[in-house]
Amino acid sequence: MTTHPVGPVRPETLYQRHRQTPDRLNNSMRRAYDLLRSSLQSSCESQYLVEGELTGALSASRNTVRAVLQLLAKDGLVTRSPKRGTRSARVTTLRINHIAPVEAFGGERAIHTQLRALEYQTLGCPGLVRERLQLVGDWTVLMMESLLLQHEMVLGILVSYVALSPEESRGVVVDEPDAILFLEKHSDVRIRGSKSTTIGAIAADEQSAWLVGVEVGAPMLFLEDVLEDEQGQPRALSQFRLRSDLIAFQTHAVRST
Repeated sequence: MTTHPVGPVRPETLYQRHRQTPDRLNNSMRRAYDLLRSSLQSSCESQYLVEGELTGALSASRNTVRAVLQLLAKDGLVTRSPKRGTRSARVTTLRINHIAPVEAFGGERAIHTQLRALEYQTLGCPGLVRERLQLVGDWTVLMMESLLLQHEMVLGILVSYVALSPEESRGVVVDEPDAILFLEKHSDVRIRGSKSTTIGAIAADEQSAWLVGVEVGAPMLFLEDVLEDEQGQPRALSQFRLRSDLIAFQTHAVRST
């Protein structure tokens, strides 16, 4: 009997071998999870979720729907109780194609976000911040850390590194935790937008978890903007750590010609 060496099995082959025979068109828990999660996050209001209705809406089996709801509940996007049934948690949608102070994050739709200052201090001019903000000369960096709140619910943490000229740094009084409003109030500049925006995902460390009320290791969204003034000079590095179960980003993508 001749034997042939067994090589590594291709991922798509393993996927097909272990795939359960679907009794509906979209009986993949992964696909159903992504589809339902995106639908819930694009909705402005909390809504009741009924298994029977979801089987048709997702074209998935009841077992798949139940597994998806369990995973969404674990992620904090769904609440389940015998008396109240299954409901989606309300998600705050932030527009990332527009720069605005925190209090105006919702644009025309008020979402009642605000900042609560935690700490601020001058740092001299750290090399990494100097490089990111393209600072030349005797600039001073002011670090401001705040909690992002909505109706006293903590949505995340904001750390801003604000560039101050020698004149601006003399006797500086931090009476505004929002970097945009602070600069426009104290530095006589207007922030026109973000030179670059970076979005990523990170795990909550012990301090972040304690501040925002999640478990250590819970997924968080990372949003960074390099804020620049009307002359194109970067003036602040703004970094958010946001709860992924309460925040979703929204933008309008345009296909380039």
